[in-house]
Amino acid sequence: MRRKKNIKTSGLGSGLSSLLGEQSDKPSWISDDDNSENYRMIPIEFIEPGPWQPRKDFDKSELESLAISIKNQGVIQPVIIKEKKDTKNEYYLIAGERRWRASQIAKIHQIPAIVRNDLKEEKVAELSLIENIQRSELNSLEEAEGYQLLTKKYNYTQEEISKAVGKSRSYIANVSRLLSLSKLAKKYLLQKKLTVGQLRPLIGQEDCDNLLEMIYKKNLNARQVEKLIREKQKKNLEQFEKKVDILELEKELLDVTGLKIDINFNEKKQSGNLNIKCRNLTEFNYIISKIKS
Repeated sequence: MRRKKNIKTSGLGSGLSSLLGEQSDKPSWISDDDNSENYRMIPIEFIEPGPWQPRKDFDKSELESLAISIKNQGVIQPVIIKEKKDTKNEYYLIAGERRWRASQIAKIHQIPAIVRNDLKEEKVAELSLIENIQRSELNSLEEAEGYQLLTKKYNYTQEEISKAVGKSRSYIANVSRLLSLSKLAKKYLLQKKLTVGQLRPLIGQEDCDNLLEMIYKKNLNARQVEKLIREKQKKNLEQFEKKVDILELEKELLDVTGLKIDINFNEKKQSGNLNIKCRNLTEFNYIISKIKS
């Protein structure tokens, strides 16, 4: 069912902090009646990341550092969770996945949590995305996947996403297009071998994977990559045009000799070669005799 339009969306700066209230030295959930009622200690194994969670990549060293802090001081700020629809006492994470993961490393069996069953899934998806963008915790591909989730699963328009996350529609459109990159290009991005700027000119281009290593080794900037793509397109067009021009000649040679002959000619170098395909010894001897005569 399509979500209602003209909903009141959060701007950048709201995010999941709106679930906890303004944070002070003493977290607001302790003194807030509603939050206090929903505050519980939940076994770690009863919780799993929500399907709306855009973040997939977590820095191992950062988690280990946080785990040491949790061992020493405990989990100071609760995670926010929502009970699964069809399963009692099992929960999806809305916020605090780093704390949840680090607690597992620290071998903590229970974690403080605020249960927010009142939140609708589309609102949770929006707030989760906002919070991660707000903290700059998402890589570009995770951000693009988050926008895609809001669009496809929750029927958000780009304008609604723009209002929700405080980014321009053109920015959202450009980031979303990263999902059309090849698997290898995405790998280079995730490994931080190439930047979004370096890869953006490759979006929508076919068979550009062979250029990735060259772009990386030569550290080509965005303009240089754009120039490289233009040159590649021009070369492909020239090759196509040359092939069209010589098709008739190849057909004439087939009619005369009965043999399939491929003509490769470089107009710039004014050189080329003929590739004569012989299917048997008779055809091979035939062409040899013609060349000798």
